[in-house]
Order: sequence, then structure tokens, then C-alpha cells
Amino acid sequence: FRVAKEKAARRLGAGGDAQHHWPNNSEIESELHARLQLFHGPAHAADIRELRDRALKAMQWLEVFQPRLTGPVLNGTATRHAAITLHLFADAPETVIFFLMDQKTPYEESWQRLHFGDAPAQDYPCLKIDYADSEIRLIIFALDEDRRSPASPVDGKPVRRATGQQLRKMLEEEQPQNGL
Repeated sequence: FRVAKEKAARRLGAGGDAQHHWPNNSEIESELHARLQLFHGPAHAADIRELRDRALKAMQWLEVFQPRLTGPVLNGTATRHAAITLHLFADAPETVIFFLMDQKTPYEESWQRLHFGDAPAQDYPCLKIDYADSEIRLIIFALDEDRRSPASPVDGKPVRRATGQQLRKMLEEEQPQNGL
């Protein structure tokens, strides 16, 4: 969100002193939803459904790590080529790495900095993989962190996460609306 705000300020010629006039992250996300509906309508809904279908397949493949879908694919602001973000829970990050190696799945390692309420930010292991023609970001948490969600960059509240069962139910409920 910060990058988007800075880019918009540069385009408008507004300096850093105008930051107090910038929209908050919730307003930006709301506008993003509206623009996606206005300019992409049914095509966007189909893209989101396809990404969620792919996420569900990946979650089934990774079920041993209790995956949770989060981010733009879950909240509906993803575009066709967006990465799918899954939170995984393991006794050690190496467990996930060994699983991927056994499956002969190439991956890239990085870190994801996350906040939990007012606590200082923490870095979590993140693995990027290609699965079902999608980029998937696997953020690895300790086993006992499954009940605690990191703060959302939109509103600071715990980020929304969905289990495979919750995602499956969401897809079933969407089906009649999309005429599928």
C-alpha cells in the first residue's frame, strides 16, 4: 500500500508533506474492489474462481501442513496472474523443504516480515513454487501458531485465513451466482 501511495503522490506532484491527505489502506482496498468490478466484472469473478480452485488443489497437496489461504486470492482483489499465498504449519521449515524435494518441486527461499498486533515484526520463511500454472507463496509458521494470525496490512486486524474446507464451501456457494 505504501508503494502505491508514493507512486500516486509522485504522479500528482504531491510531496511527502501531503501524506495526511492520502487514503488509508482500507479505502484503497475498497476502491480496488470497485475498479475490478467496474472494469473486469464477470471476467474478474472467473479469474478469482480459477485462482481459488488452484489454491484448493495446492492445499490438498500440502494438507499435511494444515494450509490456510490468505491474501488477495481469498479477499477477491487478486488479478489473473497474482500469486496464491498459503500459510503452512510445520515443526521446522526444513520439513516443508524436504516435502518439496521429495516431490521434485523446485522452490525459491526468501523471508516474509509479518506483524502480530503491537509486537515487533518477525521474519518467517517463505518458499515460492510453481503449482498448477500459478505462483504459490508458502509462508511457514510453527505448529503452535495456527490460532494466531498476523496483522493485515489493510486494517491492522488479524488477517483472514481459510482452511481447505472453508475454501471448498466458499467455492460451492459462489457457483450458483456465477451461473456455473
